Amino acid sequence: MIPFTSGHRYFVYSGIVDFRKGYNGLSGVVKSNMESNPFNGDVYIFFNKRNNQIRMLVYDSGGLVILSKRLEKGTFENSKSESSQSKINITWTQLMCILEGIKLSSIKYKKRYHGCEKINTNIEKINA
Repeated sequence: MIPFTSGHRYFVYSGIVDFRKGYNGLSGVVKSNMESNPFNGDVYIFFNKRNNQIRMLVYDSGGLVILSKRLEKGTFENSKSESSQSKINITWTQLMCILEGIKLSSIKYKKRYHGCEKINTNIEKINA
């Protein structure tokens, strides 16, 4: 089971990573290429050239953790964008779909109530 929740933030690296890299190499990619702090608790996701391997780097209390998965057959859908961004923000749901082999373009989201949005708009009205 993946120990991540919707409370985490997830970032996919848009480049190709040499999977011989370990903790120091992947955290270096996060610092220099993604311009982020690998020790902030966010989950950083990397794909290899053939998209049949995925690695996730996250800081847990006391140290860095790497989770890795290699497919014996098939590939992961990579949510890389055509833009020049080095990191792409994805949701927990999108990550789970990528890991399970569900095509992201086929996902249809139902309308849901988000109480935080209503609170934020009310605060904006008060501050205006």
